[in-house]
Amino acid sequence: MVDEHFGISVVEYMASGAIPVAHNSAGPKMDIVLPEEGTQTGFLAQSVQDYADAILKIMTMPEPERLEMAAAARRRALRFSEQRFSEDFKAAIRPILFHTSR
Repeated sequence: MVDEHFGISVVEYMASGAIPVAHNSAGPKMDIVLPEEGTQTGFLAQSVQDYADAILKIMTMPEPERLEMAAAARRRALRFSEQRFSEDFKAAIRPILFHTSR
């Protein structure tokens, strides 16, 4: 989807081990389909040809390379998990909740 505000479906693909081909805009471009530990996590596309090229690349890449990219995508997806949200939220509000006036 063009200008998808976040891209939860893209994150779900990645979490399931699929290599995403997402639109080169908004959430997928800015936050989701980014390298993880130096490994590409998917592809961004804008034109029909970009999508076709990305799909062909995934289908023809050597299995070890495809599996490595899928594993990196899974690791990247963990950044958007409920557990990660909960941990980060608690860490952000802990100083406010336990702040004592002097």
